[in-house]
Amino acid sequence: MIDRVQSRHTLEGVLVDPIEGSFSGRLVVEDGVIAAVERRDGGEGAPLVFPGFVDLQAYDPGRLAATGVTGYLLATRSVQEVEDPLCLGLHLEGPFLSPQAAGAIPVEELTPVDLGAVDEWAESGLVRLVTLAPELPLGLLAVERLAAAGIVAALGHTQANDLTTRAALDAGARFATHLWNAMKPPRARSPGPVLTLLLDERVTIGLIPDGRHLHPLVEELAVRVAGPGRIALTSDRVSPPEHRQDGSLLGGDRSGAAIVRRMARFGLAETAMMASLVPARVLGLEDRGRLAPGFRADLAVLSRELEPQRTLAAGKDL
Repeated sequence: MIDRVQSRHTLEGVLVDPIEGSFSGRLVVEDGVIAAVERRDGGEGAPLVFPGFVDLQAYDPGRLAATGVTGYLLATRSVQEVEDPLCLGLHLEGPFLSPQAAGAIPVEELTPVDLGAVDEWAESGLVRLVTLAPELPLGLLAVERLAAAGIVAALGHTQANDLTTRAALDAGARFATHLWNAMKPPRARSPGPVLTLLLDERVTIGLIPDGRHLHPLVEELAVRVAGPGRIALTSDRVSPPEHRQDGSLLGGDRSGAAIVRRMARFGLAETAMMASLVPARVLGLEDRGRLAPGFRADLAVLSRELEPQRTLAAGKDL
């Protein structure tokens, strides 16, 4: 946990809240929590203040804070302790993935579903989200067990058809890991996982909007169909990103403000929803993702050109 700042201070700018929209104002911060939000006149040329960004998938967390990220899940395929106070836990991207949809993940690192391992993950208290392919033997049972343990069950790296995908949602899966990427593509008479996940309102859609993983029209389709309230922007950050000979991408290098800048075409408040509030809600963090009294003073201060200027966690500069 980050030590809260035992002080009272204010921060002025154009406040970007996912619910109230954008307006000139001032935040009053007390002991690391937003105590008041005051609307004010003016604001021309003032910086933009967003709720701190929450990244649900980062293999390399280095310099995330410099991009406005105030909380993240470390993406990995093994349970490990993380001392970084910004780390909210682990996102296990595997090892229960389809070899036919492994993408950039080495096939030799994949394993059959092991329900005993699922129980161990739950007991560790470190794992917050697990991506798996539900069509694997015992896959649906793994989804049930994860959901029962309070771990977010996510579907990804999968060749599942629409029926298996829907069965996984009925079993408790609630997240789609980097929709479209490393998934069986939809066809005229075989919607597969993509369309099923996109249309089911129980699902939060993870997107990597770095300009490399998805075409802008695909991003727009997701926003139009699912709406900002069901989309969580993620970086899949690695260092450095690679293109493999088979055309697959090994992660991304854009995070925080960089992906917010790309998605700002959908509206600032809408982008704050996707970058801050929705991913916080996926993890059950009810005190993050908004500029409102009672919320943690996790803040990303950006220039009017959406370049990062300052990042605060619980009211403290990072």
